Amino acid sequence: MTEIRVICTFALENRVSFCYHRFMRSRASQPCPAIKKKLISLVHPSLKDSGAKIMLKKPIIYDYNNVVSNRIQSPAGISVEEIESYAKKVSEIHALLTEKRKGGHLPFYELPYRKEEVKKIKSLAAEVKKEMGERLENMVVIGIGGSSLGGIALTKALAHPFYNFLSDTERKNPKLFFAENIDPDEIKGLLDILDPERTLVNIVSKSGDTAEPMANFLLFQKYMGEAIGEDNLKKQMIATTDAKKGTMRGIAKELGIRTLTIPEGVGGRFSVLSSVGLFPACMVGIDIESLLEGAAFMDKLSKREDMFQNPAYMNAIIHYHLHTRRGVNMAVMMPYSSQLAEVSVWYRQLLAESLGKKYSLSGEIVYAGQTPIKAVGAIDQHSQIQLYREGPFDKIITILGVDTFKNFLNIPSMYDSFEGTSYLGGHTLNELFNAEKQATVLALVKSGRPTIEINLPEVNPYTIGQLFYFYEVQTVFAGYLYDVNSLDQPGVEAGKQYAYGMLGRKGYEKTKEEVDAFPKRDGKCVIGQ
Repeated sequence: MTEIRVICTFALENRVSFCYHRFMRSRASQPCPAIKKKLISLVHPSLKDSGAKIMLKKPIIYDYNNVVSNRIQSPAGISVEEIESYAKKVSEIHALLTEKRKGGHLPFYELPYRKEEVKKIKSLAAEVKKEMGERLENMVVIGIGGSSLGGIALTKALAHPFYNFLSDTERKNPKLFFAENIDPDEIKGLLDILDPERTLVNIVSKSGDTAEPMANFLLFQKYMGEAIGEDNLKKQMIATTDAKKGTMRGIAKELGIRTLTIPEGVGGRFSVLSSVGLFPACMVGIDIESLLEGAAFMDKLSKREDMFQNPAYMNAIIHYHLHTRRGVNMAVMMPYSSQLAEVSVWYRQLLAESLGKKYSLSGEIVYAGQTPIKAVGAIDQHSQIQLYREGPFDKIITILGVDTFKNFLNIPSMYDSFEGTSYLGGHTLNELFNAEKQATVLALVKSGRPTIEINLPEVNPYTIGQLFYFYEVQTVFAGYLYDVNSLDQPGVEAGKQYAYGMLGRKGYEKTKEEVDAFPKRDGKCVIGQ
């Protein structure tokens, strides 16, 4: 019997949630689809025995109450009047973004609507699975930065927490690995566990000129080719790259491997909703159409000029104001969900590379940008919260919360004679997690620390699509508040060019000379010689 899976929130489906929570607290820890189906049918009689797979799609909730100064009584707050003072600037930036979008200069805005690309991704995924059949055990994505972080965040959020450890029957799709770094021990370890005959490789590089993924690509090509031969290699390698130009496009053509395209003008850190993130997600069974539908919903909100109706604009204004007027130069993202932990890593790159700039659009030195920090609740209550509550007033904290988790775990009633454990029995792990999130917010606010709350009804493709799009729009809008180019990353290039020179790449002889001319280390400043 096809499972009917309804994603519900307390707000929308109060009767289902209440009844189901009460029921789960009275039984074993595993959810019961039959009981939930019955409860759902009471609210939605038309769904009874329909056999349909339903996803109730609701908006994420953005709450900035706890940054408003008259509420938190803090030197790091912002008043409603100060927010309102940005109205003219918001209108100017909104008009500029609208014009640029119409002119095709912000192509990441259009990613939710690329239906043909979605068809191609799904078709290729089905084709590969059919060709390899039961041989398809592993998929390796080779990429770095924006070519990998989005895909990792997507699959961590939407696949089983221990997806690769599931049995073949439970998983139904290939195990997924990301070859990001060039640590020789890590890459050799990955090669050690992979069977070339059972492995699909997806190299993600727009240009093919980034040293790290191309080095790993060369290693995997040699490893795979020697084991399975050139003909099979062509069937088991896919390149995600520029549509027409670049080294990777040329290599793909020479090898005769299949390709997916990265849209023109979409930078790596804005590419998660393109084939860069969607193909790996599709390969592990994630509903990429609902993901894009959620992004499209957030796009509708992001088209509103009124900042009080546009969460992306509001979040940009709050972060910018607290940074430039209150000295709040660090932005913490702290999800109370292990599934969302890698979203913090993706966000870290998005914020750092987009807004961390030396020069303004007019060429003035500005040294712009907040420092993004990753934290995870409840883990980092025991490592970072001490600093956040009692350290400098230089941080704004964003708490990502989840209203409804997929599972309910009852905490057993045991050791009643011990006060340290007796109170836990009869509650669920869900209740404890939620209580700790609420308690952390309360503690932060009581200490006068500006705190944003973003709540997801549930972690599902629709809400994750919203979240990615929300932060991308916020970042580009913030770029114009700071008067910097949020779409380039000149600071990344210097290190790349020095490495090219050190390795003898043609055209980088001058950078090699700079490396050689760098002052030698003073032995007096080195300990352990």
